[in-house]
Amino acid sequence: MLALLVVCGGATLIAAPVIGDGLNRGPEPASPRISMTVPATEAQVAGAGIDLSSSVSAKRPAKAKKKKKKKPRPRPVMMRSRITTDAIVTEENRGTYVGVRCPAGSKAVAGGALSQYINLLVSSSAPNNPLTGKFTPRVWWVTVTNANIDGQGGSLSWRGVVTCLSPVSLGS
Repeated sequence: MLALLVVCGGATLIAAPVIGDGLNRGPEPASPRISMTVPATEAQVAGAGIDLSSSVSAKRPAKAKKKKKKKPRPRPVMMRSRITTDAIVTEENRGTYVGVRCPAGSKAVAGGALSQYINLLVSSSAPNNPLTGKFTPRVWWVTVTNANIDGQGGSLSWRGVVTCLSPVSLGS
């Protein structure tokens, strides 16, 4: 019986810091919640781990020799990436999120975080607000947790990246 108490007490001392370390708190928004963006370079997109290419365009169909009824031409599809203008700082053992907005007429299709640190973990990346779950077709939400994996600690900065597709009609 005494051995069982010692084992349970030892397990509590070992597990308590892990269970109660506060990493499961809700994330805090970066200021401002939806950041200003600029066009991203190919290197920044690759660094954020987005698999889509930074620019794609669809070819227009060849013109017919005979003129018949005018059919509407498909508009070219453009895929461009944007990155936040300012770095977002996440405190050690805390989480932060930011919304990265696409230009008018575009839809957010992918996103991520660009950082030089291994302590920052992308815990959520979607077109849904991390707190309300509301679908936002033009805004990609990126949530990052500063987990202090390597023991170096401290506040770390990162930038949000989004890939936007335009023009396109996506269902809700």
